[in-house]
Amino acid sequence: MPAPGTRTVDVLDVSDLRFPGGTSHSIAEEITAQARSGYSTGLISLNGPLVAKVSPVNRLIRAAVEDGRARLLVGRAPVRAKVVVVRHPAVLQHAAEQLPPVEADHVVIVANAAPYDIDGHEHYRPEAVHEIAKHRFGREPLWAPIGPLVRQAIAGRVPAESLAETDWVNIIDVDAWAVDRPGRAAGARPVIGRHSRSSPQKWPADAATLHAVYPVDGTWTVRVLGGAGPVEHLLGDLPESWEVFPFGAMPPRDFLASLDFFVYFHNPRWVEAFGRTILEALATGVPAVLPPHFEPVFGDAAVYAEPHDVRRVVETLYADRAAYDAQVERARTTARERYGHEAHVARLAALIGPPSTTPAPSTPTPAAPATTSDERPPRALFVSSNGAGMGHLTRLLAYAQRCAPALEPHFFSLSQAAPVVGRFGHPYEYVPSASATGLEPARWHAYFAARLSATIERIHPSVVVFDGTWPYEGLGLVRRAYPGIRWVWSRRGMWRAGMNRDQLAKSSWFDLVIEPGEFAGPADQGVTAQAQATRVGPVTLLDRDDLDTRAAARSFLGLDPAAPLALVSLGAGNINDTSGDLGAVVAALRDLGVEVCVTQPEIATGQGRLDDVHVVRDFPLSRRYRAFDLAVSATGYNSFHELLRFGVPTLFVPNRSTALDDQEARGRYAAAQGWAHTLEVVTVDQATPLLADLLERGEPMVKHVSDADPGNGAVGAARVLTGLVVEGQV
Repeated sequence: MPAPGTRTVDVLDVSDLRFPGGTSHSIAEEITAQARSGYSTGLISLNGPLVAKVSPVNRLIRAAVEDGRARLLVGRAPVRAKVVVVRHPAVLQHAAEQLPPVEADHVVIVANAAPYDIDGHEHYRPEAVHEIAKHRFGREPLWAPIGPLVRQAIAGRVPAESLAETDWVNIIDVDAWAVDRPGRAAGARPVIGRHSRSSPQKWPADAATLHAVYPVDGTWTVRVLGGAGPVEHLLGDLPESWEVFPFGAMPPRDFLASLDFFVYFHNPRWVEAFGRTILEALATGVPAVLPPHFEPVFGDAAVYAEPHDVRRVVETLYADRAAYDAQVERARTTARERYGHEAHVARLAALIGPPSTTPAPSTPTPAAPATTSDERPPRALFVSSNGAGMGHLTRLLAYAQRCAPALEPHFFSLSQAAPVVGRFGHPYEYVPSASATGLEPARWHAYFAARLSATIERIHPSVVVFDGTWPYEGLGLVRRAYPGIRWVWSRRGMWRAGMNRDQLAKSSWFDLVIEPGEFAGPADQGVTAQAQATRVGPVTLLDRDDLDTRAAARSFLGLDPAAPLALVSLGAGNINDTSGDLGAVVAALRDLGVEVCVTQPEIATGQGRLDDVHVVRDFPLSRRYRAFDLAVSATGYNSFHELLRFGVPTLFVPNRSTALDDQEARGRYAAAQGWAHTLEVVTVDQATPLLADLLERGEPMVKHVSDADPGNGAVGAARVLTGLVVEGQV
């Protein structure tokens, strides 16, 4: 009988839960399989040596905890488990002292990597890890390599009787990763690709192998998810014919769905333990072309070739549709039989017996669609331009949140902040802007049109919604190619007087123009003010009821529960340079005895004293606005409407360098209405009395905004979009 206060679970997963890639994804898959079968899961995160300590818990594991599939166990209270599963031996070797007391019937050390990397650095000593496990858990551990190469690497370094007879292979929810693979157009080039971290061990080590496996001459389309820094280092530049996306730029399932072949070759000195990205590729049905050493792991689920033979293998299979389709089916069948959730449940049952609880209702993992293709609602593709901040993306997210479930949202964004969409459960694809790629405008517009067309072909949206002030030429090209889709321009107003008039003519590209409202609408002197549009109220991602209480918000952000606090969001600047806007504001707040919270992530110790400045990072930060007594902010669309709608006394400091957004007019209008103060040029002497006034009477000032607030326009915009698709209204 466990001692009072002991936390009891069937499976206790111990690892560094901050790992961004395969280790954490494998843990998340096992959590889901365990929950569906009735096994309870506890998680203990150890801060190991392989991840920077500022990194968050992996999003997939965090989602599993938030929806109740697993319990995150913190603190020193004892834990009782039927089995402890340790993932990555290095974590246990370097951080075992962080464990609470643990009692277990069985201990499994999953060796998901060899002890050494390609540089000869020893990440862990199997002998030492074995003794640590015995001491910490009171049991002789069972070593379970995840593949034959790791088995070879640790054999002889752990007791022979402690080495599992079979490998602890990774698992995957095959149904969640499955994609349709329609026929291809005649004469199309093969699209090959790979998904991995951008590290030298994950790429071929020499230029000859690289050229043989991933052509640079444009004869194939080469698509990379995860970055290609080692290629750039090896060749001096990235091939112009390649399409390279950063790690996390889009859901891997969507990326894999766009490929004809998954081709993965790595540094020959690297011992690839298993290759989770390969398993993900097989589950989607894309034929994988691999080095021969992977054959003992994946068998006939993949195709194997030496580098010099890759071109022949790909082109032969690409030309024979029947053979290609047969390979797709072998990949899917093997993925299900060897690596499906059922395989994991069977090995658990053999080790610890049946689960202690009734199986939980089956729920889709984050990669899975909520319904079958026949039951899915119409899809909406939200396309955001880049912009200076996150306004375009956030506004579309506000629409998407209110369109679901009548419409199924997907995102296609030029903003590097695109991954925030994934936190809301929506698929997304990041496409680098012209400035990010360095391409000449004509080439970039063609690239943009090609990527957008490929996305439309993959998800078949009923409506495309573009948010931006400058519709790209590629939009017009793609729109003409897909006349059966509804096209909508979400076009924010408040343009500088007389500017961008030529862009209004592009309204003809769209079936509908939606204009998000402005609290400062009467001051709008831009060319859109009189243009035809469907106008809705001011748009914010959240509503007032979504905000945390003051106490909860301060606790979440780690702020003093009682001190006066100001939120400062002014972009780049030096906090101690009082000749600049940011420095002057910080100095004025310090003089008033107000603690400063800055949203600028670029603050570093080289910019001055930081002991009394808090850096706050969260999205959407507006959820925590009740933590602050006042704010000092630029006057962009999002910040302006969130701060006023949510009742934060604010000193607005317009960004005067915007090309089109008339931030000065917004700030002046709010000040004229008595809702807020504004300063277009900031000094300590000017800012101090205005901030003091906001501390004294800012709350009653900003309360008057509610008289002019018609409600969140995101609701109206979602209603218009849904009606456009579901009811055919224009």
